[in-house]
Amino acid sequence: MVRRLLRPDERPALAPVQPLVWRCQAGQENGRAGARQQARLLLSGLLSHYLGAPADELGLVFEAGQPPRLAADWQGLPLSLSISYCGAQAIVGICPGACIGIDLAAVTPLPDWDGVARLYLGPQATARLARLEAGARARQFAQDWAGMEAASKCLGSGLEEWSPARQQHLQACQLSAGLAGWPDVPDGTQFAWALARRPGADC
Repeated sequence: MVRRLLRPDERPALAPVQPLVWRCQAGQENGRAGARQQARLLLSGLLSHYLGAPADELGLVFEAGQPPRLAADWQGLPLSLSISYCGAQAIVGICPGACIGIDLAAVTPLPDWDGVARLYLGPQATARLARLEAGARARQFAQDWAGMEAASKCLGSGLEEWSPARQQHLQACQLSAGLAGWPDVPDGTQFAWALARRPGADC
């Protein structure tokens, strides 16, 4: 699926059930609020480009706690939209004809990783994380967390405690993920990103 995050100025062709994901950022002083504003502006500009209409005529709706919604379609296919924020960073996803969810998580040491992993990621992930040294564990935890969040968004569910039934539910999604470090991030923080896709699902 997605092998890299696109720059805001990139406009590759859309294709049915093939997601695209862009990365953007705000100034560090603007934090999450600035990232939210930049991501919404980027999404509006992308949709205007792909649909050939002014952004203010597209009927794009942002509602707290919900993915962005759009009444218009692309070549007869509904567009699934997703946004994730992490500090001053944000990612924006678009997919024609298949549900998606995306998530972005900072790679950072987590003192209570074991309890959080047991509660939300499950026993297998917790055991895998326990075998890693601290740096690798922080990277893998961020990837596992981003994957869980992306799949939850793709399925329209919120953050829930792990259970075998929930794990099976999340596995209905196809997942792609990666680690990224960007030279324009002042403190050198790495980020894990994930995209979950559910082909054929009615979004």
